[in-house]
Amino acid sequence: MELERQIEEAATYIARARKLVAFSGAGVSAESGIPTFRDPGGLWDRFDPLELGGGDIFTSIFSGARVPQAAVDFVSEMVAVLERARPNPGHYALGELERMGILRTVITQNIDNLHREAGNTKVIEVHGNIFRMACMICGNRIMLEREELFAMGRELVEMLRAGNIQGIVRVASKCRCGGVCRPDVVGFGEPVQEMPRAISEAQSADVLLILGTSGMVYPAAYIPEYAKRAKARLVEINATGCYFQDLVEVGMVGKSGELLPRILERVKYLRSYSVF
Repeated sequence: MELERQIEEAATYIARARKLVAFSGAGVSAESGIPTFRDPGGLWDRFDPLELGGGDIFTSIFSGARVPQAAVDFVSEMVAVLERARPNPGHYALGELERMGILRTVITQNIDNLHREAGNTKVIEVHGNIFRMACMICGNRIMLEREELFAMGRELVEMLRAGNIQGIVRVASKCRCGGVCRPDVVGFGEPVQEMPRAISEAQSADVLLILGTSGMVYPAAYIPEYAKRAKARLVEINATGCYFQDLVEVGMVGKSGELLPRILERVKYLRSYSVF
């Protein structure tokens, strides 16, 4: 009964929202089969970031520097996992909320492009996007299609395993200036992307939906606080516990892929029979 009450309360906040903003983390992507970084069994539980070159992993790989075996294994796993991943029902529920004119923006810590694939068009990716390449010479950014990205990824893994430095550089030479490109994602020690824009969106929301994030990764973890200070209502859905109890009006323990579709159906009902 408590869960049903929370679903109803969350749906009421969302149905009444003038500007709903979603803030998502690794837990949302975990439901699509992408391992989290920090949870037990996650990537940083099995790979030492220092062995991967820290924040320089992508720069070192695509500049032709010697790549440690751990980095080869890491890239190989990431390519395979991301290629299998598809949006889950939670992603699609957010896409539907945007189509309904309720959800204005998704702020995400995830790099997997799944929010966009599910239909969200205004996505702020503070840790970057693996589907986007950034030229290390001119800074130009190039968005790749799914098939193009993973064909490149599989070829890159082959070159890494063979130690073919010239092949790696050739695979990554995507820019019209002739420069070598790297994935436009944030590594350890590198600055986040679009944080001022993310803060502005959070501050302008009247409802913030927190999904699948433990609030351990800063500065992105400040987003709920910015929204709360601006008087937004906060709704949290996390599979492993509520991490923003002091901030939220509704804190739900469960998978966003299971709870968001139920909330969405209730929102549709409320919007059909009520005037907000």
